[in-house]
Amino acid sequence: MKIENILLSILTLVLFFIALGWLISPEISANSIDMTLLDGKGRNTQIRDFTALFLGTSIMCFLSFITRQYQWVLSAGIIFSIMIVVSFISSYYHNSIISYQSLVAEIVFATMAGSSAILLKFKR
Repeated sequence: MKIENILLSILTLVLFFIALGWLISPEISANSIDMTLLDGKGRNTQIRDFTALFLGTSIMCFLSFITRQYQWVLSAGIIFSIMIVVSFISSYYHNSIISYQSLVAEIVFATMAGSSAILLKFKR
C-alpha cells in the first residue's frame, strides 16, 4: 500500500471518529480537549461547528483517496494550517489560552494532509 493511501486512510478515519464523537457525545468530546460544553445557542454552535469541521475535512480526505486528486486533501490541510495560525493570533490579541493538545493534533493533521497532497501530486 502506498504511503499516501495509509496517511489518507488514517486521517479520514480519525477525523470521522472525532466528528462522530461531537455528534454522539459532545460533552465527552469537549472535556477531552479541556473545553466546557456551552449552553443554549452556544452549545448548538459549538456542536455544529466542531462536527462540520471534522466531518467536512474527513470527507475531503476521503474524496482525495477515492479520486486521487490532491486538491481535496490539500484543502483539509489548509483548514488545519489556518487553525494553527489563528490559535496564536487569538492567544496574542485576545489573551486566550492555547490548548497545546489541540495544537499538536492540528500540526499532525496539517502535516499528514500536506504530505498526502504532495505524494498524490507528484506520483501521477
